[in-house]
Parts: sequence; structure tokens; C-alpha cells
Amino acid sequence: MKKIQMTKEKKEVKVIEPKQVEVKQESSIETFISQAIQANVPIETLERLLAMRDKVKAEQSKEAFVRAMAEFQSECPIIEKKKVVNDKAGKKRYAYAPLESIVEQVKGLLAKNGLSYDFDEIKDEKYVSAVCTVTHVMGHSKVSTFKVEIGKEEYMTDTQKYGARMTFAKRYAFCNAFGILTGDEDVDANESEVPESLIKEISAITSLEALKTYYLANKGKGKEFDKAVTEHKKFLEQVQKDENIQ
Repeated sequence: MKKIQMTKEKKEVKVIEPKQVEVKQESSIETFISQAIQANVPIETLERLLAMRDKVKAEQSKEAFVRAMAEFQSECPIIEKKKVVNDKAGKKRYAYAPLESIVEQVKGLLAKNGLSYDFDEIKDEKYVSAVCTVTHVMGHSKVSTFKVEIGKEEYMTDTQKYGARMTFAKRYAFCNAFGILTGDEDVDANESEVPESLIKEISAITSLEALKTYYLANKGKGKEFDKAVTEHKKFLEQVQKDENIQ
């Protein structure tokens, strides 16, 4: 008796990527619109088709943006705070990551995922705001805004105060837009960095009474602000003590 050998035919399974589906769908709509134009359909019908195409493109653009942002965040490292700010005695007050350092560490990932950004600036008598707009190559964008009080430092010109605060605002607007974390940022959700210009403002105060008045007028700026004031208070107390000894 002859043996009958059964063979199973292997079927190749193709995985269709989301981008392929988007291209196919868009191509179908464009073809449909082209056919409608050739058939001289009423202008109202053509307008509805064009509106449908714009809606599909907007949805595809948003989906692509979300995927790109997810890819970026999955690869983005926690940024190190390498810029150190010291007090008058040379002791470290705090550390932070300057905007240029952050951009340098992530610009490759931004390009890889088709993401770009730009800034706009808003200024009034009391505040400056940095507006960071993130845009994907397919057109979808997202806006992140960070607002900072200008301050009243007497040792700084208006231009210097504006520049210092705007740099600070841009850094936070940028990090918030991309979901970027810097080292030790999650130790206490209520802590925030103090701008270097504010540290200089505190350090310029030369009497305990003036420091007390300054603190009462500005309290509520966070634990790091309170810490900076406390450290300068200790410094002034030590100076006063040394003067009394002399």
C-alpha cells in the first residue's frame, strides 16, 4: 500500500503597520475626490469630501504625534543637574540643568522621532511667559506655557531681569512639553528650583531686618526658596556675631 504524504502549505502573515494603513486610507480619499471632480459632482458634495479629507489627515497627524512622543519619552534619559550654584562661602546651594544642556542631550531623539520645537515670548508689567510649541513632521502640534514673575531686583536692569526670568521659563516650558525629568526632581513634589537671579537677590540683602521684610513679602515660593532664605539668615547671623566679637 502506498503511503500518502500530507504537506501543510505555510501561509505568510503580513503585519500591516499603522503608517501603511494611514497612507492607504489617504490615497483612497484622494482617489475618490479626484473621481468626484472628473464626474462634475455638485460643489456642496465636493466641499464635504474635502472636509472629510482634512478630518482624516488631522486624526492621522495626531496619532502620529502621540506615537512619536511615546517613542521619544521611552528613550529619553533623566537629565543630570550639572550646573551648580554656590553661596558666598562657596557652599553648594542647589544644582540645575541649563536649557542648552537639556537640548544637547535630547536633540538626537527629537530628530529621530520627527519632533521639533520653537518658542514665543509674552511679557507684561509683572510677568514673562515662555510658550514652547512642539510640532511633528505630519503637522500636529502641542503648546506648553510657563509663567514667571519678573521680580524687583535693584542691582539688575530691566533687560537683565527679563532675560534671566525668560531663560528660566523657557527651560520649564520645554521640559513640560516633552515630559522631560531632571535628576532628583521627584524627591518632593512641592520643591522647585530657585532662579540664580533670585539667589543673587537674596544674597544682596545685608541685614536681618531687611531679610525678614523681604521674606514676608515673598513667602510662598516653595521649600527651596525658604531654604535659600534660611541659609542667608545664618550667614548674616554669623557676620553679625563676628562683628560683635571684633
